[in-house]
Amino acid sequence: MFDKKTADGNFILARKTAKLLLPLFESYYRAKYFGLENIPDTPVLGVGNHLGVYFMPETYLWMGKYHTLKNKPSMNILVHNALLKAASIVKLPVEGFGVLDANPELAATALKSGNSVTVYPGGDRENSKPFKERNTIDFFEHYGYIQLALRAGVPILPIVGIGGGETLFVLSSGEKFAEISGLKKYLKIHTWPVYWSFPFGWHIGHFPFLSLPLPSQITISVLPPYSTEKYSPEDADNRDTLLKINSEITTLMQNEMDKLIKGRIPVIGKLEEK
Repeated sequence: MFDKKTADGNFILARKTAKLLLPLFESYYRAKYFGLENIPDTPVLGVGNHLGVYFMPETYLWMGKYHTLKNKPSMNILVHNALLKAASIVKLPVEGFGVLDANPELAATALKSGNSVTVYPGGDRENSKPFKERNTIDFFEHYGYIQLALRAGVPILPIVGIGGGETLFVLSSGEKFAEISGLKKYLKIHTWPVYWSFPFGWHIGHFPFLSLPLPSQITISVLPPYSTEKYSPEDADNRDTLLKINSEITTLMQNEMDKLIKGRIPVIGKLEEK
């Protein structure tokens, strides 16, 4: 259940943690941000891409940076239920960081309560993409984020991240194994990646090992909000509308990605500014 009063109290922890740890993450990843001026002061649905299996530095840097900004609505983030269960096992207080189960009703309540929400439609299929596919935007026909924005009447804020796919090296996403093993059917886990990470080499699956992310340079670029004003909540059930908006959003993000990767050296980053 989403409770506005409790959520606002929890965000205090998120902001304090961001203020403390964000400088360390930014230094390690040599983080760069573009387009922060595009973030509105009213509720918005942030839509981003993320890579790096369980490292996902684009996510941490974006959320950390957002929590340090002034005069912005509190920001919730939607995550896979499997991550919430894993967090509960090790007693991580994820609620204190605005984390919500990727449930449309919870997300809609957060938006209608005046919060912003960030979602990563590509899910585990995106963050487990093979290294050669790391610079492509693909939400794998997941249109729930569009339905959420249309029903809540909020703009969509595209957030493009680059570099997370270079913190480790994914050889295969393992989608066939996830399907054959039943992970996809019973746990909604679509991948079981084969990857190399520092310092112990090759690993299989999503269980975190005692490995460290390579210090890949991470860049976050926030694009201008995509207005949904010309659409109605009823359009959320129109497949043609969903396809149109998704195509426009992913094209905007891919164009920005292409600009960001021009002249980029894996892990090292760009030798000159954007």
